[in-house]
Amino acid sequence: MAGNMHQKIICRRQVLAPATTGQQQESWQEIATVWAAVTALSGDIKLTAGQKYIATNYKIRTRYQDQLLATRTILWRGQVYRVVSLLNPDNRKRILEMQVVEDRP
Repeated sequence: MAGNMHQKIICRRQVLAPATTGQQQESWQEIATVWAAVTALSGDIKLTAGQKYIATNYKIRTRYQDQLLATRTILWRGQVYRVVSLLNPDNRKRILEMQVVEDRP
């Protein structure tokens, strides 16, 4: 599997910080840049609040690192992908498998 991990991705976590208005402001902090295998799974046209958008699902496999468990978004090829699930498929902490979605208008 290591030979297939030829895509560089950036794993990010959500950070909330107080804004000057007293509200919480959301931002994204990079956790790590890692090599991964990215596979397209499916695509669908969805309708939400009267707006159509395209949702493309991907599976991303990378080497397991505890710090990556906080990942909520992925940057890959200049696009943002929302993490839907994180799995440790063999329960041996060797591979981390992420299901991600790219939502596009």
